[in-house]
Amino acid sequence: MKDFARNQLPLIVWCALIFWLSSINRIPTIKFFLPPDKVAHTSFYFVLCWFSRRAFRFQNASDWLRKYSLLIAFLFATLYGVSDEIHQRFVPGRTFDYFDMLADATGAGIFALALTVTTWWKKKAA
Repeated sequence: MKDFARNQLPLIVWCALIFWLSSINRIPTIKFFLPPDKVAHTSFYFVLCWFSRRAFRFQNASDWLRKYSLLIAFLFATLYGVSDEIHQRFVPGRTFDYFDMLADATGAGIFALALTVTTWWKKKAA
């Protein structure tokens, strides 16, 4: 139970938070030099990919999930972003936006790239 709370529960809670935020018909924004909704999407899906990778990496059900945890986490986060946009089509005041999906995939991709580079760098230093 301790491993579940540390590794899988954060993913479940984060997915629920994203779903809940997507259910709000109007989210207030702040002025920023970049479009704030794209920054939010990129940030949220960076974290989603991080939690997904951790959940898949530290589970006991499948060696395959463990071995390909980063790729699966990236695909999961990206597909969750697609499902999030489909969900928003049915929320009054919200719309389906391809650029939001791109921002979601970008956030997941930034995490995957950062982890890959960090891992490579550590191996090279060792």
